[in-house]
Amino acid sequence: MHERPGRGFTLIELLVVIAIIALLIGILLPALGRARQAARQLKCNTQQRSLAQAILGYALDNDDFWHGGWDNNALRYRKLFGDRFYLLKPVENAQVYWAQLYDDRLGAELTDEMFETGGGVGGNAIPVPAWETTRCPEARYTVAAFRNNGSLPHDPYTLYSSYCFNGVTPSFDGVPETVTRMFFGRTNGQRAPRRLGTIEFPAQIIMFQDGSEVVMDGNGDTLVQMYQWNNSNTDQDKTMWAGEYFRHTDSCSVTWTDGHVSVVTKGEAEAEQQALKDRYGTTQSVPLTWYSTPYLDKK
Repeated sequence: MHERPGRGFTLIELLVVIAIIALLIGILLPALGRARQAARQLKCNTQQRSLAQAILGYALDNDDFWHGGWDNNALRYRKLFGDRFYLLKPVENAQVYWAQLYDDRLGAELTDEMFETGGGVGGNAIPVPAWETTRCPEARYTVAAFRNNGSLPHDPYTLYSSYCFNGVTPSFDGVPETVTRMFFGRTNGQRAPRRLGTIEFPAQIIMFQDGSEVVMDGNGDTLVQMYQWNNSNTDQDKTMWAGEYFRHTDSCSVTWTDGHVSVVTKGEAEAEQQALKDRYGTTQSVPLTWYSTPYLDKK
């Protein structure tokens, strides 16, 4: 007696199964993509919180002074030869990234040799692992002006310089005087850091944030303006600079002066821009909400 062979799948049944699998993949992939984006933003927020704690800790140990100067530059090191580099000293070197001052508080183990042109560091690994704290996982671009006018590539020279500080200073770059004390004031005709404890409305004034700038000065480079690099001579600046402010699915990770981190959406920023235009007719040379004043002065 012969056994009857088992019945196999028909072509139609196989096609149905394949179609169902394809449908499920189509449903799941966007969700996985959103999950990855959310994870990257969470990492960015965590890094910003760590950087804020380093700044606050530095101020506690230095008579409430949080920084030594106003430097709008993005470099962390210079190339020697081959794969060797030397680090730039914070404050002393005018080209150095503002957050380099806090490297040791972020876990960096630095030696004098790393800053010497006859020594430096080498290899293809990250020169200082602690620099990952200032590398937003979604950052792709830094304005050419902060990379020797574009002669140096973003990767690796400004790869670890992806957060921009609130350097808006009343009486500079057309920003009017306000009653609010900011991070910088005017001393002998120059921008000079104020003591951290004197800054008013710390929960409403931005300390630093995502962006393609390095230090914002209020001449079109803040979330409530967004026009400075639209007419840049560099094509990449025109197409990429604004997107770096809203890296995380049309939102910007922002750290406020009191150390808390939140998200400002593109829609919220545009609404604040419009509020400034409604109040003053422009966003140029006016008190800047979130940067030089905690709220908009209504008519």
